[in-house]
Amino acid sequence: MKPSAWGRLSWICKAMVLLPGLALLSPLAVWGQTEQSLPSLQWQACQDEQLASFGYECATLIRPLRRREPDGPKVELAVFRLSATGTAKERIGTVFFNPGGPGQPGHGSAYKGMLLPDEIRRAFDFVTWDPRGLGQSRPALSDCQVPMPRRPATGPVDWQRVLSQRQLELTERNRDCIARHRALIPEMGTVEAAHDLDALRQSVGDDRLTFWGVSYGTVIGSTYAALFPGRVRALVLDGSVDPWSDLSGLRLSATAPDDAIRFFLQLNPDLKVPLQASLARLEQEPLILPDGSLYTRWDLLDPLVNYLPQSRISGTYGRTLIETVHQALVGAPAEQTAALETLQHPLLRSPEHDLLAAAGFAAVTCQDFPQRMSPRQQAALLGDLTRQAPIYGGSIGVNFLALCSGYEDLKVNTPVPRAPFPQRDVSGLITGSSWDGATPWIWSTAMARAFPSMRTLQVVGNEHGIYTNAQTPCVEKEVSRYLLTASVPPRDLSCPYVKPAEQQSFP
Repeated sequence: MKPSAWGRLSWICKAMVLLPGLALLSPLAVWGQTEQSLPSLQWQACQDEQLASFGYECATLIRPLRRREPDGPKVELAVFRLSATGTAKERIGTVFFNPGGPGQPGHGSAYKGMLLPDEIRRAFDFVTWDPRGLGQSRPALSDCQVPMPRRPATGPVDWQRVLSQRQLELTERNRDCIARHRALIPEMGTVEAAHDLDALRQSVGDDRLTFWGVSYGTVIGSTYAALFPGRVRALVLDGSVDPWSDLSGLRLSATAPDDAIRFFLQLNPDLKVPLQASLARLEQEPLILPDGSLYTRWDLLDPLVNYLPQSRISGTYGRTLIETVHQALVGAPAEQTAALETLQHPLLRSPEHDLLAAAGFAAVTCQDFPQRMSPRQQAALLGDLTRQAPIYGGSIGVNFLALCSGYEDLKVNTPVPRAPFPQRDVSGLITGSSWDGATPWIWSTAMARAFPSMRTLQVVGNEHGIYTNAQTPCVEKEVSRYLLTASVPPRDLSCPYVKPAEQQSFP
């Protein structure tokens, strides 16, 4: 039985709001590597009922934990496939997908395969995987998560105090995670992920790689391009991370949510006053919900900055969130009662765990970047962020600055290759939006400088990852054309903003 339309929509919507968003191993050392002899993946129906109901198949790829010890301990990578719908003549190969993070398992974003245009579905199998140490891959990190930063519910925010608390919290949590996963974490860096991706490519029988990476997925893509330039067919680097940056440079993504909020309010000017008024009221006193819990300004801001980069839901969810909070504060008695009840929904509250700290996010990032910032350096950089992005810059800034607290004594085995890559003649389309809510557009231009053979495609908007996410058909047309032909456009491209034709309904 085929799943209902609501079941499909509900799965996609829930997944979309659980977001969104490196010395060096010499690439020359691996150019001459010969292809390994790898067995084909053994596909079977997924045990996950949701995935199986949509036609996904699952397999396991066994890889060495330590690449230079092929006969040593192993890791098992969980792999997920949505088969091509076209004929054998129409089929081109496989498009591999990574949703970002780092730390996000592929199976949580497998729905992206169903959003691909029909011509891509006919030509390609869609394959994603849970990177080593994550999700359904084994072994996997466990009990390494942290809650959101401890920010005061009311009154002025002393961000330096929040940073000091975050440094202590992440130091304790990261050290505990390292102690329990000491063999695994040093092998979770992006260089290892790129080698795993190359093994996946060989296992499905593709001569060259076709890859689509979003946010951190672009780090996997650019690392693959640096290590294996001759094995690339086509790369879509969607919402890029700056390939020139060091660890401290990652903090600049903390300014992106403020840009996305400003763009959203320009599109929805009627929401500007309700949002400002609600934040001002919540700064003085939180709401008390029917279940007795408190609803603070962070319950409004945390989900809002997650919705805005997802254009398919940002209009509806962002509007619902702002209007509901405003009604709970100043509406008529009946409106207040209904709004307070609605605000108990988990999608309208601050999440339980912070996806931008500890766990896989730190395990991967702190292997990719050997640099470490002192507490004094962190404090100085935080002040700049909160001035540039007064609405939300501090909330993300404390995470990126304190991220590797507790990782000081763990050796970095294989940092990612850093730009420039002037001799890498690699096919690639670098895509993104002008006011990306997670990775600034300037990072996409930095990716283009690192790989002069690639071209950019920019859309006016605040989406994070524009393929299958932007409303304008221009994006779908240009990215699909590139994937089908692997031919880079002769010049950089741009697409206009297009208002969504219809809004999703809030669950």
